Amino acid sequence: MSILNPFTQRGRITEPARFAGRWSELSLLFGALEARRPVFVVGVAGVGKSSLLAHVVQSAAINLERFDLRAFSLDLAAAEAEADVYRVVIEALRGRGASPQALRELLAESDAPMLLCLDNAHLANAHGWGEPMLDELARMARAGLLMLVAAQKGEPPVLSERVVVIRLGAFAQSEVRLLAEVYLEGSGVGFTPRNMRHIYQISQGHPSYLQRAAFHLFESKLRPEYEWVRAFFEEARTVPIPGAPLPAPVFEGAAILAEESLAPDHGSTDAPVPAPPSFELVEPSGQLALLLPVMLALLLFALTGNIWLALMLGFAGLAVAVALTRSYQR
Repeated sequence: MSILNPFTQRGRITEPARFAGRWSELSLLFGALEARRPVFVVGVAGVGKSSLLAHVVQSAAINLERFDLRAFSLDLAAAEAEADVYRVVIEALRGRGASPQALRELLAESDAPMLLCLDNAHLANAHGWGEPMLDELARMARAGLLMLVAAQKGEPPVLSERVVVIRLGAFAQSEVRLLAEVYLEGSGVGFTPRNMRHIYQISQGHPSYLQRAAFHLFESKLRPEYEWVRAFFEEARTVPIPGAPLPAPVFEGAAILAEESLAPDHGSTDAPVPAPPSFELVEPSGQLALLLPVMLALLLFALTGNIWLALMLGFAGLAVAVALTRSYQR
């Protein structure tokens, strides 16, 4: 029976079970929506903006605890004018019209909240109609008529309303491990901890390049002779992700391939060996050792009122403390 590579399908993640990571970004995003703040998600190509928007649409009702929420996602790359966007949204709400005023009136009459996620906003901005439309939608969001999330490459436009900007960067190593485990579930193939470090290193945690690295690594699990690191570098150079910077290790491929630490480890569990328990001996303070007999002498004087007995105990204690301290230091 042939095993299918789960990393073959790349690009936007639309299956909820395949989405992993971005916990802090999602927390900020849903917190902003609850506060009626419009949100811009920005980042370079392939960093996961579209996947994040798809996940937000699918999970917003649960995360916001608004089970009557109507959530819509619209790719502005398919729109030619501002009116097209308003028409599509209004028709989805079973209304008529193609203007901001028509949408505002429709939302004001509705009791159910609405979430609108707009992808590729930079394309609409480049044509001149995106910024005024986003400004109008941001005002509706601040008025509580809708919730707005827009994703784009580059810096967001300056709007009349305050917005929350969430910048997507590379995955953390913990997110890389979680993403791999989600994809590998049910495949019968596993990645070792060293495998995880390798794909993180050569992809620099960029989600799209990470998926490519994982694809080639998976192939090496099926074909032990497959040189997966070399194959990843070759694909990255010949078919780079448009608009996304190449990971630095791609330019250092020869050196990386020469490192023994990056040799494929098929079948090796590579589990880190726990260090034996270590116990640190803390040296007692000499000042504390000398102070203790004095404190005991004072306590004896307070209890008995006999100063001579207290002095004798104090001097005897000091002598013992000095002798013990010198013996310990030797």
